[in-house]
Amino acid sequence: MDSGNMAEIIIVNGIGIFLMVFLLLTRIENVEKRFAGDKIFDSMIWITIVGCGVEAATFFIDGKVFFGCRVLSYILNSFCFLGTGLLGFLWCLFVDFRIFNSVRRMRKKAKVLAIPFAIDVVLVLINLTGCGIIFTVSENNVYERGSLVFMTYLILFLYFIYSLFLVDTSKKGGLHLRFFPVYYFVIPCMLGTVIQGMVYGITIGWTSVAIAFIFVSIQTQSLNALVDPLSGLYNRRYMDCIISQFKQNMKYCIYGIMIDVNDFKRINDVYGHSKGDDAIRAIGMILTDSIPDNGLAIRYAGDEFIVFIRTDREEFVQKIMGQVEENVEKFNSLEEEPFRISLAMGYSRYEPSSGNVEQFLSAMDEKMYEAKKQHYQQGNADRRRR
Repeated sequence: MDSGNMAEIIIVNGIGIFLMVFLLLTRIENVEKRFAGDKIFDSMIWITIVGCGVEAATFFIDGKVFFGCRVLSYILNSFCFLGTGLLGFLWCLFVDFRIFNSVRRMRKKAKVLAIPFAIDVVLVLINLTGCGIIFTVSENNVYERGSLVFMTYLILFLYFIYSLFLVDTSKKGGLHLRFFPVYYFVIPCMLGTVIQGMVYGITIGWTSVAIAFIFVSIQTQSLNALVDPLSGLYNRRYMDCIISQFKQNMKYCIYGIMIDVNDFKRINDVYGHSKGDDAIRAIGMILTDSIPDNGLAIRYAGDEFIVFIRTDREEFVQKIMGQVEENVEKFNSLEEEPFRISLAMGYSRYEPSSGNVEQFLSAMDEKMYEAKKQHYQQGNADRRRR
C-alpha cells in the first residue's frame, strides 16, 4: 500500500470516526433517559467507530512484516467481517423497535434475526483455521480475499433488505405511519459496501455507515417528537396522526382500549411526584409487554392511555386486557415500589364504514369510566366491611 493511498485511507476513516464521536457526544447531551432503541443505536455507533479504526489499521499493516503481524492481521480483518454482520443484526432490531415500540417483540425477533449473524461467526471461525474461505494472509502479511467472501456481503444485504421489508409490512398493518427513514441508512451503506467490494483498496464501507447514521439521526429527530419520554410509548401527537389515517383510508377493523390509572393522585400525594413518574414508566413497560404485534400503545394524557388493536375478534381484545391485568399483578407482587398499580379499562370497536372516530373514542371512554366507578364502589364496600 503506497503512502498516497494510505493517507487517503486514514483521512476517510478518520472522517468516519469524527462523525461518530460528534454524534455520540450530541446524543449524550440530549438524551436524558435511554430506552432500548437508544442503547442499540449507541452500540452501533461504537461498532462503527471501532470499525473505521480497525479498517485503517488493516491497510496500514498490510504487507508489513514484524513479529505477530499475521496473527494481528487475521484478528483485525476478522473483526471487520464480524462487525458488519453485527451491525446489520442490530440495525434490524433498532428498526423493529422504532416501528413497533415493543421490547417484547424485539426480543422475540432477535432469536430469528441472530441466525444470519451466527452463520457469519461460523464462517469467520472456520476461516481462522487457515482454509481461506473468507480471506487469507500470506507469509509476507499480504491480505487476499477468499472464494466465499461474498457470503459476508450477502448476509449484510439480507439484513438491509429485511429492514426495508419490515417498514413496508408495518405500513400495510394499518397502525404505523410511513415515517421511519430506513432508506437513509440502507442506500448509503449498500453503495459503500458495493464500491468497496468491487474495488479493493477503497475504504469507504465503514465511513458510508457513519454518514448513514448522521442521516438517520437527523431524520429521527422528528420521530422523537412522537414518543412520550416518560413512558416510552407513542404520544397524543402520534395518536392524532393515526386517527387522521382512520378517517382517510383505514381498511381494517380496529378495537380501542381506554386505560386510566386508579388512585393515581394518591400515588403523587402520598409518595411524591417522582414516584408518580415511576408509576407511569412502569405502566409503559407493562403495556409494551402486553400488546401484540398488531397493537399500538399510546400515552393519551396524564395517567390515561389508549391501545389500538387491529382485529375483528372481540375475544382477542378481552384476552389482551387480561394480559395487561396479569402483568399488573406481576408488577405489584414484586413489591419493588411502595405503590400498587390498578387500571380501569374500557374498549370499543371502530367500524371503517362508519368513519365516526369521535363516537369510537367516546364509547371506550364511557366504558372505562364504568370500570373506574366499579373500582371505587368495590373499594368503599371493602372499607365498610372492615
